[in-house]
Parts: sequence; structure tokens; C-alpha cells
Amino acid sequence: MAIFRTNIQLLKDQISKEFNIKDIGPAELLLGVRIHKMNECILLDQQHFVYSLLDLYAMQNCKTVGTPLVPNEYLFPETDDERKIFEEMGINFGSTVGSINYLSTATRPDLSHAVSSLSQYLEKPELGLNYNQQCNPGLIAFTNADWGTCQLTQHSPSGYLARLHGCLIFWKTRKQPSVSISTSKEEYKSLFKLASELLWFWQWCQEADIFHFDSMITIWEDNQSCIKTPTAIAMSTQRGLNMCTSNFTS
Repeated sequence: MAIFRTNIQLLKDQISKEFNIKDIGPAELLLGVRIHKMNECILLDQQHFVYSLLDLYAMQNCKTVGTPLVPNEYLFPETDDERKIFEEMGINFGSTVGSINYLSTATRPDLSHAVSSLSQYLEKPELGLNYNQQCNPGLIAFTNADWGTCQLTQHSPSGYLARLHGCLIFWKTRKQPSVSISTSKEEYKSLFKLASELLWFWQWCQEADIFHFDSMITIWEDNQSCIKTPTAIAMSTQRGLNMCTSNFTS
């Protein structure tokens, strides 16, 4: 695959034999993402896009916060009065959320849950994805679910992310489509989704001959019931786990 070539000049020479190309130097901006090249590190951010949003909504001098979304803040559908206030201010709420959603899918995964709930202004527009050559090797993943957070629907938000050599490669956060009666089942659903993504990524790496994993994939999970259940089953005479398959549907 051409994008994984290490000798860039050789790749350019091969392409120039087939097509008329113009070399304008190293990339600095790609699809709205700014590219910083440092020694053995590449930093991706969208600082200019963040500042343009702050200018658009007159929030240049707003106070910063420590998290993208206020903890334990329960959101409810807007009232008619609130809708009129937005209209009088000339703010298109859907467009605002969509703009921040663009950030969350490109370089700011920390905004994913905030976008799905409402979206808040940004604390650090220069924050981005750091791809460092010296990071620890291996594939490590994290997953979590917050059972019963939504008071309206009781659907629990969950999410996961994966790092390859310390660099973020994919992430996702969403509300679970079904309601679970226990924290364990909620966590298992999130684990199932993560494991499916990891399996696909592992197979893709093998087929593309990009990475060869020398060790098992490490998944970090904080629910003690999920952690201890496999051990309890292995030590039990009843080697099975009664889990409803509908819990794992998308």
C-alpha cells in the first residue's frame, strides 16, 4: 500500500512516471487538519477551526472549564422559550453541534460524549493527536460504561478507544440501544463492541502486512464483576455464561 511507503522520494518518482504531478513540499494542512512535524513526532490539530467557531459565536473571551461537559449535568429537551432565545441570537443549534462533531471525529475524541449530549465550547483549541515514534509498543484498549446515567431513557452511555504504540487509532462513544438491569451487562456490551473492532483491526494489519503483534492485546476495564467473572467460570464446574444474545445487538 502506497501510504505506508518509507521512501517518499521513491514513491514520488514512481507516480511522476505515470502522472503529471507538482511537488509543493511537505503537507501543512489536509482537509482542515493542521500538520506539525517535529523531530520524531507528528501533531495533528484544528486550532484555526476552533478559533473560527469562537469568533462566530462571540465566545472569544469566555471562561474555560476543565472538562468538555459538566459532570453530573442532566440534559432535557429544549423548551419553547429556550428555542426562541436561540433564534433571537441567530444561533443554529444543529449547525453548532455539527461543527464540534467534526472536531470530535478528526482530532478531538475527548469531545465525543459532549457532542452526543449537547457540546460545550473548547478549553484548549491547540490540543490534538500526537503520533510519536518513541511511544511504547503494543496494542492497548480501554472501555467503560456509565450505567443508568440518563434519567429520561435509562440508556447508558458507553465508549472505548484503542492505542497502537501509544498513538490513538480509533474511538467511539454512544448510548446503548437497550436498557440493562445491571452494570455488568452494560460493561460486557461495551467490551463486545471493542473486541469486535480490535479483531477487525488485527486481521487488517495481518492482511496488509503492516504490523505483527508479538503479544496479546491488553484491554483495560474497571468493572470488577466483568474482570472476575471469567475467572469464576473457569474455576466452576458449570463452564458457561448465561448471557442474552440480544444484549450484544447494535
